Amino acid sequence: MTAKIDFSGPVPINEQIAELMRDNIFSGEWPKDYKLKSETDLSELYNVSRGTIRKAIETLIDEGLLIRIHGRGTFVKTNILLEQSPNGRIAGFSRDLLLRGIPFSTDIQLAEVIHPPPHIAKILLLKPDEYIFHLKRLRKILHRPVLVIENHLNYQLCEGVEKINFSKEQLYTTLESKFGIQFDWARRTYKAQIADENLAKILNIRVGSPVMYLEELYHDVGDVPVEFTKAWANADIFHITTRINRRDEKRDGSALNH
Repeated sequence: MTAKIDFSGPVPINEQIAELMRDNIFSGEWPKDYKLKSETDLSELYNVSRGTIRKAIETLIDEGLLIRIHGRGTFVKTNILLEQSPNGRIAGFSRDLLLRGIPFSTDIQLAEVIHPPPHIAKILLLKPDEYIFHLKRLRKILHRPVLVIENHLNYQLCEGVEKINFSKEQLYTTLESKFGIQFDWARRTYKAQIADENLAKILNIRVGSPVMYLEELYHDVGDVPVEFTKAWANADIFHITTRINRRDEKRDGSALNH
């Protein structure tokens, strides 16, 4: 493990160790409820001081990945869960993460203005000679790649949008505030898929691992399709939650009996 630490580099040693510990957690080498070795043992393992180990552990405690229990030790708490309701908000994943206080980052994989491929033109009701803004992003939570998002936006509604840095700005908030697009509703579809070689490489998972595939078609207040999203999430952390009411079942049953 010490071979991975650059003792003369610009990144502080405690941050490098925290990153190695994250890798142990996210890879499953340290599963939930795993008890870490003592600070003394870890300092010998990484060939650093106990104070450096303590700083690294405190970083992961602040991130919610570790928990320290007095008199018992330090344990792996849990992996981050990316949870969504089928009838959730339109604002997107980033707003949910911000509201939950989960640190995340966004890498731009692609941002281009192009003529739409035939199937995208059909979905967005565009002519072949019109344009779309094609945006592909990789969302990371605590440095772990978890979500690939690919957006196809009617460029006629937001000319100049390609100049905005969407590694920092939220897409839908920007479209509403800077371009006056009034989103009204979206159709959302979930599908189970397995990761091909390209997706597995991007999400740092094994080929054939389960992923959750999501499609969304957004409409404005005039019922015009504005934006089409495709997204792929690591199924280990992506959960769909909904609420089921018995009274709804009774109401539906009553209607069938008439």
